[in-house]
Amino acid sequence: MKEKVKLGFIGTHVRMDLIRGIVPKQFPEIQIEIFENDRYDYHEEMAKALMEMKKQIDGVIFGGELQFKQFQKLFDPDIPCGFIEKDSVSLLNSLVSLSWQKADITRVSIDNYAPSTVRKVFADAGIPDVHVHILKRRYPKRLEDNYFEALYQGHRKLFLDGAASGCIATDIQVFDRLAADGIPVTYSRPTTDNIIRTVSRMKQECMERAQMEMGNLAVLALRITPKEEIFYQAQREYLESHEKLKAAEELYHFAKDARATVIQQSDELFIILMNRKDLMTYSNSLESLPVLQLIQDNSACNISLGIGFGYSPGEARANAGLGLKKAGLREESCAYIVHNISSITGPINFVRPQHKKAKEEQVQLHQLVERTGISAIKLRQLALIMEQTEKSLFTAAELAEHLHISLRSASRLLAALEESGLAILSGQTATGTAGRPGNIYRIFIEQT
Repeated sequence: MKEKVKLGFIGTHVRMDLIRGIVPKQFPEIQIEIFENDRYDYHEEMAKALMEMKKQIDGVIFGGELQFKQFQKLFDPDIPCGFIEKDSVSLLNSLVSLSWQKADITRVSIDNYAPSTVRKVFADAGIPDVHVHILKRRYPKRLEDNYFEALYQGHRKLFLDGAASGCIATDIQVFDRLAADGIPVTYSRPTTDNIIRTVSRMKQECMERAQMEMGNLAVLALRITPKEEIFYQAQREYLESHEKLKAAEELYHFAKDARATVIQQSDELFIILMNRKDLMTYSNSLESLPVLQLIQDNSACNISLGIGFGYSPGEARANAGLGLKKAGLREESCAYIVHNISSITGPINFVRPQHKKAKEEQVQLHQLVERTGISAIKLRQLALIMEQTEKSLFTAAELAEHLHISLRSASRLLAALEESGLAILSGQTATGTAGRPGNIYRIFIEQT
């Protein structure tokens, strides 16, 4: 799979400005390509430009539902596409904005929101919504359908008739015209959280499709359950949540180091998507799973794990779910590996009892983490690579290749080891060209 997912974004200049301000900061690993379009009608010139964009991207996100409906056919089913949906939080923010403009928010006109969403927001806030007017959601099928004019006139009439004291517009053109008329109006823009959720979902779908094409997907379905002794302690619910958070933190550290994607489905259930080759490297061909030991050591939780393989994301997920179901029938922490319905391995106990030597190694590992600032999982992975390759001399390029990280990250890791006295410069590579030779470091980390 490609190192970076490349997503296209299509929408009005206002929505695309939000994308530029949010996505690069929240998703530095994603490349973005933006196509600004304040028109909503289908025309050949734009279609041609979007087809060129399609060749360069893995998935596309539209700024809103209207443009999604107009141009989805250009992308689907070749690449995944979606749009930033309207949610209750953006509506609530719009009501706050109108309130700040001194409008009576119990008498407003709203366009393009589902009536159920509007009712929910007002009901949750304890506000009677008997005077709220919801303009019908209707999308133009032909250029002759003057969609925005109808929305503008609908809002304006309700205000002039005294039926509404303010308006919530989901289109920037309608907002601009109402504001020019001096009518209290707010533009309903997507929230940062909503944009992040949308991009996260699209990123995961693109990764799944890429893995499916490679036939190399591994899915881990993992459930974290607080140990029985917590059930008999005071403040049980608080302790359960606290222990689950500690366990989840180890999972996210693992995902970062193992190039995996974590999908948290609840406070105790997680789905992990990763390259099968990466899983085999990290686990020493499924001999051990250090992240499970870290969860066991650092939280009062048991772990049930299903590992599923398959030729498609759906098949791998189903197999992982089957493995998790079988693991959940046992009281102790364990895992099942499912290749298919007739090939199931387990129960496997990846978590070893903490004997005296193991406890001493755990203490040493935590000391190394504090000393170097490198995560426990990365240190374990590095030690495993040294054991597998039977070598202690590495260049930054070699470490980058073994750990599946960038050259810059490998250089930072070596610098942290060197600063902590766990690596020394041992020589330089001979390039045979005019390029700069690479530094060779000897690393002093034993398997923990």
